[in-house]
Amino acid sequence: MDFEVQHSIWIEQVGKLMKSKESLTETNQNNILSNFISQAIETELRNELDTFKTSIKNLLLRASEQAPRLTGTIRERAAMILPKTEPIFPNIRLSDIRNMVVFEIYKRCGHATETYFERYSSPPGTREQNQVYSAIAHGNAKCTAQWTEEIRYLITALALLKRFFTVYDTFNNRSIQLTSSNLNWFGTCWVSHIDSKGLGDLVWDIFLDLWTYENL
Repeated sequence: MDFEVQHSIWIEQVGKLMKSKESLTETNQNNILSNFISQAIETELRNELDTFKTSIKNLLLRASEQAPRLTGTIRERAAMILPKTEPIFPNIRLSDIRNMVVFEIYKRCGHATETYFERYSSPPGTREQNQVYSAIAHGNAKCTAQWTEEIRYLITALALLKRFFTVYDTFNNRSIQLTSSNLNWFGTCWVSHIDSKGLGDLVWDIFLDLWTYENL
């Protein structure tokens, strides 16, 4: 699949968003950004249940309202928006993350992904991150039906919140590198990441999203 073409569409649309900001100077800038994000979500989640789509939209609205007061990396700011759940990692393994990724990519992109992935024998994180990663690295998927839905929601929400803050930083003229892996349709971002760095690195990246969310 041509994720670079989809990325170029996003670049074009963000360019139009910036022009709107410049021309609509008397309009609430937050409303311009929120409308842009809302339209993207409406298109992207058109086949989801209304409850799921509404929940994601509400998170992104919260992100838009809180963004001016938040500091930290894009990942950290995304994690700050979600309300906390019970501990995640006792209930999942890396295979559950992999299964969710493969399913979502096929569902959203019609793209079949090879399911084998390399675990990091020496993960490139902090000592605390690496300990948790290693503890869930091996073994079959263990999620219950409830936890499958839980991590699907968390992973989806964090991915879309990260994209929101990527667009937010660009909208506010902050220096940020835009790539086909961070500015694209949900799912297509993952295809691009796998193409450039492999499925194992994407699983690590999503693990970091969850770890950051749980430990902030």
